[in-house]
Amino acid sequence: MIQTLAIQNFKSIANVTLNLGNINVLIGANGSGKSNILEAVGMAAAERDGHIKTDEMFYKGIRIAKPNLVVGSFFGHKLSQKIAITISNEKEQLNYLITNEHPDDIYADWHASVNISKSTVLRNTLSKYLIYSASIDALRGFTTGSYQMPLGLHGEGLDVLLSTMSESDKRLIKDEVAECIPWMQNIFIDTNDTYKMQGYKLGRSISNLYFQDRYMQKTNNIFSAENANEGILELLFYLTLFVSVKTPSFFAIDNIDNGLNPRLCRHLLTILAKLAKSNGKQVLLTTQNPAVLDGLNLNDNNQKLYVVERNDEGYTIAKQLRTKESSARMKLSEMWMNGLIGGVPNNF
Repeated sequence: MIQTLAIQNFKSIANVTLNLGNINVLIGANGSGKSNILEAVGMAAAERDGHIKTDEMFYKGIRIAKPNLVVGSFFGHKLSQKIAITISNEKEQLNYLITNEHPDDIYADWHASVNISKSTVLRNTLSKYLIYSASIDALRGFTTGSYQMPLGLHGEGLDVLLSTMSESDKRLIKDEVAECIPWMQNIFIDTNDTYKMQGYKLGRSISNLYFQDRYMQKTNNIFSAENANEGILELLFYLTLFVSVKTPSFFAIDNIDNGLNPRLCRHLLTILAKLAKSNGKQVLLTTQNPAVLDGLNLNDNNQKLYVVERNDEGYTIAKQLRTKESSARMKLSEMWMNGLIGGVPNNF
């Protein structure tokens, strides 16, 4: 498992260091730099033989910009042309120094100087890192964009990946969904398009994912992903991501709370923390929903919470909240909403 992540001179980040667990939650105001932390890791993960290609960064889930916008530049400070990223575990450490000779060319490849230790376990783990961001259109089968096998960055391959999983893993996922979504009776894949031929969906969706509603008549209780609500599709996406042996062991989720009920967000975090530990997964995830925080157990060293904000000079800073810093009677969500732990807009 990756233990330490250090980033220098990347976008709004001048110098940030994170000590990681299995579940690492980043919360903060819009534009505080949460996604920049995810993308800095993605940039290092995109390195191949000393080069970082733009298309490889795109397929990692990184927003592409001109190099002079990616390298940090702060008013009143001397410009640096190098991005530095350090990633380490108990046995290995990778140090990346990243530069670009064409700062105004958005298509220009980057160059990376990397120290390579004898063992390649850490580098192999990092190379598979992806930034996931659930999209309702992708989950409903309306798009195949950014399709990174097997799941897709946005859920494009959800039905295909589910169909290849073991029966025990499918049952685990269905049981967790049923606990969160009471009306769900069954989830199944129609690989032969039988139900499409019977008029259960239009030709727009390429997804073969179907659901059954336990409260409706048996002759009329089947519907496709095209007609499913956001909550069940995104819940299924996250559970599949954490359970499947084919998804990366180290990855990120940007804005995990999109489309989910706040109380479901809280419960989902407790489920994901359990699955991450049992399935050897490690995740960086961002959120702006305070309910997510109440699903964390900060007494568990495998669960970390970082409050991300910009300081008076505009730098992104990330402060780890180790224990509740105020009344034990207050929830973490209440503490955040009341500005007791930082990371909230303070200009209105």
